Amino acid sequence: MTDDSSSNNSNNDLTTQLTNLFKTTLNNQSQTTKQSLSDSLKISLKLNSQNYALWARMIRVAIGGKSKSLLSHLSGDPKPPDPLDDRYEQWEQDDLIVFSWLIQNIEPALASNLTEFPTAKTLWDALVVTYSSGKDKLQTFDLHVKANEIKQNGAPLEDFWIALQGIWGEIERRDPNPMKCAIDIATYNSIRSEQKLFQFLNALDRRFDPIKREILRWDPLPSAEGAYAAVRKEMAHQGILGATTENPLPGVAAGLVADGSQDSGGIGLVTKGQHRRSDSSGKPPSRVDKSKLKCSHCGMLKHTKDQCFKLVGYPEWWNDGHKKTGVPAEKGKAAAAAGTGTEDNQMQGAFGGIATSGVKTNEGDAGHQDWDDHWAWH
Repeated sequence: MTDDSSSNNSNNDLTTQLTNLFKTTLNNQSQTTKQSLSDSLKISLKLNSQNYALWARMIRVAIGGKSKSLLSHLSGDPKPPDPLDDRYEQWEQDDLIVFSWLIQNIEPALASNLTEFPTAKTLWDALVVTYSSGKDKLQTFDLHVKANEIKQNGAPLEDFWIALQGIWGEIERRDPNPMKCAIDIATYNSIRSEQKLFQFLNALDRRFDPIKREILRWDPLPSAEGAYAAVRKEMAHQGILGATTENPLPGVAAGLVADGSQDSGGIGLVTKGQHRRSDSSGKPPSRVDKSKLKCSHCGMLKHTKDQCFKLVGYPEWWNDGHKKTGVPAEKGKAAAAAGTGTEDNQMQGAFGGIATSGVKTNEGDAGHQDWDDHWAWH
C-alpha cells in the first residue's frame, strides 16, 4: 500500500508540473503577441489624395502580416462581440491598435480630421468613400488602354516588367473574374493569361524580335511570366555574346547586298564600293597601256582593227552625231561594248544577273567615250 500511495503522489506531482509549464508557455506567448501588436506599424508611403489604391493594398498586407485576425477590424467580418461579452475588452484593445496603425500611415494634414471616428472599421469605410473610385468603368478602360499601348522604349527589362505588373494588378482589382463555374473560371483565366502574354511581347523592344517569334511558336503558349523568364535569359545571352543590331533589308535582292548597306534598288547580286575584278590569284589586274595602239583601218589611236566601231558597228547608245556607218554590229562584240559604256549608262543597261554600281569595274575590259577619236579603250 505504501508503494502504491507513493507512486500516485509522484504522478500527481508530474501532472501538476506539466500543467503549470503549459500555462506559463501560453502566458508568455500571449504577452509576446500583445507586445508585437502594440509596436508601431509603418509602411513606405503615407496616404494622400493621389495614392489610395496602392496605399490600401499595402496597409492591408502590413496589418495581415501582424495578425490575420486583425483584418476583421477593417472588413467587419466577423462582427465584434457584444459589449457585455467577456471578449469585448480584448476586441476593443485590438481595434484601437488597428486604428492607431491607420492614423500613423496617413499624411498629418489628413489625419488631423480623421481621429474622431469611433472604430477602425468606420475610419476605413470613410477612407473608401472619400478616395476610392470603386468600379469606375472609365478608369478601367484607361487601364486596358495602358496595358495595350505600353512600350519598353529602351527601359530596363525589370523596370518595364514591374510597371506592366502594376497595371495588370489594378485591372484585376477593378475588373475581377466574373465567372462562377469552375470550368468557366479556368477558361476566363486562360484567355486573360494569353492576353497578358500578347501585351508583354508587343511592348518589348525590337532587339527581342527573334525570341518573341520563338515564344509564339511554342505549343502550348507560355504564361506572361514564362515568357518574361525566356526574354530575360535571352537578354543575358545578348549581354555576353553581343546583340545583333542590323535590321533586315527590304526587297527580294536586299539579302544579296555585299557591303551591308540598305540599298535594294538592284536585282540580283549587287556589289558596292571599290570592288574590282581580280584574277585567280586574288590580285587586281595591272592596267594595260593602250596609248600606243593604232587602228590600221581608221587610223585612230587607242584601239586596234578588231575593236574598231566602223567595222564591228556602233552600239545602240552611240549619240555623238557620227553616222552609224560600217559593218552591222556583230552579235556579241557590240553587245559587249554596249554593256560597258559610260558611268551614267552602266546601271541603265544592267539586267537580271550581276549588276555593279559605284566606280567602274572590270577596268581591263571596260572603255570610255573619247571625243577626239570617237572611242578609246583603256
